[in-house]
Amino acid sequence: MMMGYKDIVPIGTSLIIGATTFGLGVIYSNWPYDLDTLWRHDVPSGFDVSLAHYQQWGNSPMYVHYTLHVVAALGLIGHFIKLYKPEEDAKYFEYGSLGLFMIAIIIYLTNLRTGVNSCLAGVWGDVDYKTGLNVMAASQVMIIFVLVGVLVLQGGLYYAQWYDEKLKEEFYRQEAEEAALAAQNQAKQEHDVVVEQEVEEIVEKADQTSASGAKGKKKQTAKKRKS
Repeated sequence: MMMGYKDIVPIGTSLIIGATTFGLGVIYSNWPYDLDTLWRHDVPSGFDVSLAHYQQWGNSPMYVHYTLHVVAALGLIGHFIKLYKPEEDAKYFEYGSLGLFMIAIIIYLTNLRTGVNSCLAGVWGDVDYKTGLNVMAASQVMIIFVLVGVLVLQGGLYYAQWYDEKLKEEFYRQEAEEAALAAQNQAKQEHDVVVEQEVEEIVEKADQTSASGAKGKKKQTAKKRKS
């Protein structure tokens, strides 16, 4: 048995949710290092610790970076699956989800990857490394809001589809009940008509029998008078 498009749509949703939560997990792993640079300023070594963290991230084997890129690609594939034949009422939400996901990828490529390369090269352009690290931390905050927006849209779409299915089930159930009631009433009417016809036939036969009996009695009376 071949899988239909509707059978593949949940796979697309799973890919989107998985990729989004994976991205949030990556940002969560950076949170302890960004905490002492962007949010708190009472730890003198906070910037040095954060810089060492991102340098270690940048010096990681390439398959570590490729893993993140593959997961992001899977998220895009999930969006494309759902946008292949989108429902008319939900397609704009799907486009919005894809747009938010693309914004997260763009912020990652333009700010985080560039920032990591700056951590490795020690070249920050027109700003110092502390400002550069704060830009990276702030960029991740923006990514959090964007990815949470993706989850909200996907959750809203799931609820809307679930609620729509419930309404359809209720509508079809009421239609079936009304059809069954109409069929029952029609069957009852037909039964009443048949019974009425049978009663009429019985009455008609009884009348005919009575008429025949009356004629027979009249003939017998006439014969007696003649004799």
